[in-house]
Amino acid sequence: MMKNNRNNRGFSYVEMLMVLAIMAIMVGLVTISIGLVGRNSVKRTGEELESLIKKARTSALTKGTGQGYLNIALVDGAVYAYVGENLDKKPGDVKKKGDKICNSDIVITVTGAYGGKTTDTVEEEDGGHSSKVLRVFFKQSTGAPTAETTIDVQKKGRQGSPYYFVINNVTGKISR
Repeated sequence: MMKNNRNNRGFSYVEMLMVLAIMAIMVGLVTISIGLVGRNSVKRTGEELESLIKKARTSALTKGTGQGYLNIALVDGAVYAYVGENLDKKPGDVKKKGDKICNSDIVITVTGAYGGKTTDTVEEEDGGHSSKVLRVFFKQSTGAPTAETTIDVQKKGRQGSPYYFVINNVTGKISR
């Protein structure tokens, strides 16, 4: 004899709505946390660049001419930075001598670092490599760059400046 069980009717409409509401809250939390991770990587990269700028300035003041460069290049899908001599046109040397500061999803723009009114950006060109090295040079006499220099760090594809600072060309001080 087969017993007819009337209590086995599946989920009720209210139970289904509760499950969907819980899933929506979880998806929202994950989305927010992913956005925070992206912002943290921009902030971390900006703070790393500030630290390297201070190191390059100190190097220029103490070690003499030719040692006060901050070189930044994109090589093999990552951005590397090196403090020391000028490595213009040698992105591979920046990777060998320097440290990885971020992945290629971060865009770094440097304005005015070459003594003129120039703007360059570290971003992918042919095959994930950059053909240029961004440089910021600090004079031995003052520890300041040759021109007022701005550095902008942001997530690729986003507008605005999540991390932006200026290096004074008279004092070498950093301000945001």
